[in-house]
Amino acid sequence: MIRIMTDAAADIPAALAKELEIEVLPFMIHLGDKSICADIDLEPETYYQLLRESDAFPSTSQMSPADLEDRFRSLGADGDSILYISISSKGSGIHNTACMVAEQLKSEGFDITVLDSTMFSYVIGKTAVEAAQMAKAGKSKEEIIAYATEVYHRDTAYFVVDDLSYLKKGGRIKATTMAIGTMLDIKPILNINDGLVEAYRKVRGLKKAMSVLVDYAEERMDDPQNNEVIILHSDAPDKVEILKQMVENRINPASITVEKVGPIITSHAGLGVVGIFFKHKKPYEEYETAE
Repeated sequence: MIRIMTDAAADIPAALAKELEIEVLPFMIHLGDKSICADIDLEPETYYQLLRESDAFPSTSQMSPADLEDRFRSLGADGDSILYISISSKGSGIHNTACMVAEQLKSEGFDITVLDSTMFSYVIGKTAVEAAQMAKAGKSKEEIIAYATEVYHRDTAYFVVDDLSYLKKGGRIKATTMAIGTMLDIKPILNINDGLVEAYRKVRGLKKAMSVLVDYAEERMDDPQNNEVIILHSDAPDKVEILKQMVENRINPASITVEKVGPIITSHAGLGVVGIFFKHKKPYEEYETAE
């Protein structure tokens, strides 16, 4: 049997993870004098409220190697093969820790593969869900890895944030992007590229920025009538409604799904994030950046 593992940065809803038996590794969040275990049961709304009430910038920390080893041993105790799809290795050390622990357990007969998603939030999670569905359908580990690798190289998310200081403090955004964000009423369009968040385009005003997000979906989405658009947000329901209406009017995809950005990614991106994610016609790196 193939067991799928990911981490809390993948933002898979708890009920769905439990239904598909996806093992979700927790992180710790440090917010002022509070230490919060960000496991599968920490609801995004609960964390949004904690963040709104705090003046502190949050930070996160990963599981210890010993705790991760315990998870691997438990999940693979019956001889099951494990595929751990991790947050971008450039965004967290958990990937490298997992690779080290997996290598140590290999001599004991454990079959553990660690796959670097190079992504964040539900851009990780959607494919991890599909991987679990493939495993339940009897697909081989090689087939699942090949599929996930292809998706992570093809698709990315484009998004707008209210406050770039969260990304700056966490070191997950290029320094040049901060200079763009300080310009009068300029909203940088960000994307996930090669494992990091970077400025993709700059536009004036929030409504224009959201319209550009839809432009990308309209131009780059593969077969809209048979695919979905996923809207991501951290406590930004008003923006979601505007973006959803734009998508319906201009693209009319098979479905529109709204997913919340969870506590780990919100800790590094802040509240008010809104973004868009969809299946691309070709790998996202092949599209030119529009200035």
